[in-house]
Amino acid sequence: MSSLTTLTNPESLGFDKNALNRIQDRINTDIAAEKYDGGRFLMARRGKLVLDLTLGYQERDSKRPMREDAIFSIMSISKALTATGLLRCIERGEVSMLTPVHHIIPEFAKRGKERVTVGHILTHTAGLGMAPAPIPVPDLMVLEKSVAAICEMPLETPPGEIVSYSAMTGYTILAEVIRRLDIKKRSFRVIMAEDVFGPLKMNDTSFGIKKELSERRVPVAVRDFDSPELNHQYLMTRDKSISETTELAAGGGGFASAQDILRFAEALRLGGALEGGRVLSPAMVQLMTSNQTGLRPNSMMNNSRALHGLAPFPAYLGLGLFLRGEGVFPSHMPTLASASTFGSWGLGSMGFWVDPQREITFVSLTSGIMERIRSHMRFQMLGDMALSSLID
Repeated sequence: MSSLTTLTNPESLGFDKNALNRIQDRINTDIAAEKYDGGRFLMARRGKLVLDLTLGYQERDSKRPMREDAIFSIMSISKALTATGLLRCIERGEVSMLTPVHHIIPEFAKRGKERVTVGHILTHTAGLGMAPAPIPVPDLMVLEKSVAAICEMPLETPPGEIVSYSAMTGYTILAEVIRRLDIKKRSFRVIMAEDVFGPLKMNDTSFGIKKELSERRVPVAVRDFDSPELNHQYLMTRDKSISETTELAAGGGGFASAQDILRFAEALRLGGALEGGRVLSPAMVQLMTSNQTGLRPNSMMNNSRALHGLAPFPAYLGLGLFLRGEGVFPSHMPTLASASTFGSWGLGSMGFWVDPQREITFVSLTSGIMERIRSHMRFQMLGDMALSSLID
């Protein structure tokens, strides 16, 4: 596989170069209109990079330009990374999708959570709901304290019945499952660094922010203040509280560069391995990228749908990933993408997707958080422009 850091002539891979240029024009127009502040945008086909854009501001208020090596708070893209760590445990026979969580974390078995399985949490059908554990933000940064608080929380809905997206709590529990199963007794942060990021050469990725990466960090800033899910004060406090040793909820505490997210996405496209580093088997990637929630809607989108007057649409969830599926509805993935397209997105500002049929991987990490569905429509439009530029 050729280098993902060397631009290839897009026409040699079937793209209309002039059509690709319009993507940059569209992004620059939106940044100038202050819809968001800036971003890093990468696209590869068959492992060869055909689009590499660094646009706008890393921090608009100080006029600091976006860096090619910028480090982003990747929000819920963290779930795809955590899911990979958990699926590795399944491959080793240490746990299964049907294992009750309390078999690994005994204190979890209270307040209706006795029947919750690992699979329920992976597919957001455990009934844990959206809200983080009701403890101070500094305590949320400590895995042990977060897990203890979540164990005391009741379920919002019975396990297995509805897709109730767990923004923070569910994947924090999965991180603890990974940690307790580790025979080396490592922290979750170290397990992920050594067993997932290391093999894929994701040198800019971590849970918590490495000291040497701090100057490249993109600060969290909210741009859509009419959004019901964007708690400006909470997000600012959370962002400023993260340090190198933080083990913030594994569903939203990761940091990475666009290049590293591209490497992770390419590894999934290629069946769990990249340049000799394997983290999952092809069979597990196939399961990870298959629909686990049928046509049930995602309750996470209820407030955003109400804001835009939209009817419910399918969640299309895999294991730690979102799937394109079929139909026309808001998604961070293109309307034009094949139904088997999969990816992940983080709160209002970033996402990646892989169209395995066309062998295309697209990464967009931005600064300036937008309301969810506005962000979906923004990324969907850019993705449709990217696929429309493909002429073979």
